[in-house]
Amino acid sequence: MPGLSLWLSPPPSSPIYNALESLIAQLSDDLFGGAAPNFSPHVTLTSDIPLDADPVAVIEYAASTIEKKLKIDVTHVAYGPAYFKKIYLRVAKTPELGRLAGEARRKYADLAAEHVEVTAREWEVNEYDPHISLVYSDEWPIREDKKIDIEARLETLFGEVGKTWLGGRISLVKTVGPVNKWPVLAYKDL
Repeated sequence: MPGLSLWLSPPPSSPIYNALESLIAQLSDDLFGGAAPNFSPHVTLTSDIPLDADPVAVIEYAASTIEKKLKIDVTHVAYGPAYFKKIYLRVAKTPELGRLAGEARRKYADLAAEHVEVTAREWEVNEYDPHISLVYSDEWPIREDKKIDIEARLETLFGEVGKTWLGGRISLVKTVGPVNKWPVLAYKDL
């Protein structure tokens, strides 16, 4: 993951962005004693973009591949052993979202040049798993009482702001070093 990552966030002034940002901080404080880092809510489109890539060019290219307004639908909460996918929200893998992620990976991700088309397409179809992480942590497994608390919070959150957003913001983030210090290098509102 070290390098640059392309993120898609809800519109920054939207109720769902604010609710998810607040939830990420609350879960860290309330359930993980502040040990889980805070970060902006986002769907990672691709990582492994070389550090020397031109941030503005990456953002402009990604935005140019969008053919119609993106609709992002959260489906359900999930849990896993991976640090960056400990507690997360699954997102529907629509053709538009898959194409955006696949095009960005094809153009910029650090893949063997002679296999870029095949590898990026296979990645888009077989490996790309769009999600919104809520907690980054080494804790595993997640205790049942924490799951019950998280699911109750999500039910309230989605009852207030819904599970869908249109458009959003594409950001290029330098994912090197401590999570809470990852800088946004460039962004574009859709």
